[in-house]
Formats: sequence, structure tokens, C-alpha cells
Amino acid sequence: MVNDRRTAAFSLIASGTLALVASVGLSMRFGWPDILDAPASEVLPAFAEVAGTVQSLFLLQMAGSLVLIPGVIALHLLLARSRGTDAALLTVTAFGILAPVIQSLGWIRWPLVVPGLAERYLDPTASAATTEATAATYDLINAYAGGALGENLGWLLQGVWAVGLGVLAWRAADVAPVWLRRSLAVVAVAWAVTLVPAGWLADDPLTAIGSSIYSVWYLVLLVLGVALLRSPSRKPAAAATPV
Repeated sequence: MVNDRRTAAFSLIASGTLALVASVGLSMRFGWPDILDAPASEVLPAFAEVAGTVQSLFLLQMAGSLVLIPGVIALHLLLARSRGTDAALLTVTAFGILAPVIQSLGWIRWPLVVPGLAERYLDPTASAATTEATAATYDLINAYAGGALGENLGWLLQGVWAVGLGVLAWRAADVAPVWLRRSLAVVAVAWAVTLVPAGWLADDPLTAIGSSIYSVWYLVLLVLGVALLRSPSRKPAAAATPV
């Protein structure tokens, strides 16, 4: 149980740290996430100016997503020892594993696909038709890999995992102290507003709330990881021995 606790803690800390660093860097150097809504004529030249930095930062984002998977599995094992393995726990864990994979399919377009599109778009020898086709290709890939997968479906699945984890951990007294379990439940309630992806209801009043939660989620992962690492496991009290 100690090893599972440490695995979960270090996974959450690593995920939160990597993604937080990447998010701050992308915001400062690339205008992320607002630039995701910009047209190819704006994005591709901006990307070309800082291509190496942006590629590295999106790789950090992908690493931050994928490194969460061992933590999801470790948390599953901790909860299974406390409450047993059932369909609810298995379902929540499946969402937790699938979410980082889907998110990574969105992140990976920046270091692998966008550099070639930017080079072709800015090629002075390219015809107008080629430039227009390149812009259309970027818009399509950005809408699918970014809007549909990474920014919407990936966050939706991770939101389901967060809510499910908060519910299942509510009474898991031997997994973490009460304050940590209650805090996780509060985070889960906040995550509930993100279950309607912002890209699908752009004018919905919950969109701004959901977007703000996205921005602090990485910090929440980091804090939860530190708290889990510092919190001793709580074993169920032994039954009294008759005299």
C-alpha cells in the first residue's frame, strides 16, 4: 500500500509540475490557449517564429498527461483495498487512463504535424493554391485533433475521472485523512461544470467557469500529490479482543 501511495503521489506531482510549466511557457511564448481559435494565417507564422520552443513545451504537455497514468492505476489499487473492486471503480479508472491518451493525440500535432504545415505555408515559392490548401489542412487538423480530441474529449474524460474519484474516495478512510478526501470531493464538484466541453457551448455561462478550472487543474494535481505523499496511511482500527 505504501508503494501505491508513493506512486500515486509522485505521478500526480510530476503530471501537475510538467503540465503547469508547459502551460505557463506556452501562454508566455505562444499566446496559448487563445491562439487555438486563431486562423492559420495567424497561427502558422507565429509558430514559425518560436517553433523549437513551442514543440518542446507541447512535448512537456504530452508528458504531463501520460505520466498521470501510473497515478491513476495506483489510486485504483488504493481504493480497491479500501472498498473492493467493483464496476464503478473499474469504470472510473478506465476514464482516468483513457483521458491522457486522448489528450496526447491532441498535443502531438504541434511537434509532429504543424512544423511541416508552417514551413509549407511560409514557403515563398509556393503557389496561392498550395498556401490556401495548407491553411485549410491546418484548420481541419486543429479542429479535429485539438478542438474535438485534446481540448474537449480529453478534458471531458478527465473530468469524469475526477468526479468519480472524488465520489469513490469519500469514505476511504484508510487511503487518506478526512481533510484530503473532502478536498478531493470539492475539486470533483468543481470539475462537474467541465463535463460540458467549452468548445460545444461557447455562449454557455458555465464556459468561463470551466475554462478557469482547466487553468488551475494542473496546480490541483500537484497539491493533491504533495498532500498524499505527506499524509500517512490510515489503517482500519483493529477489532477489540473479548476479555
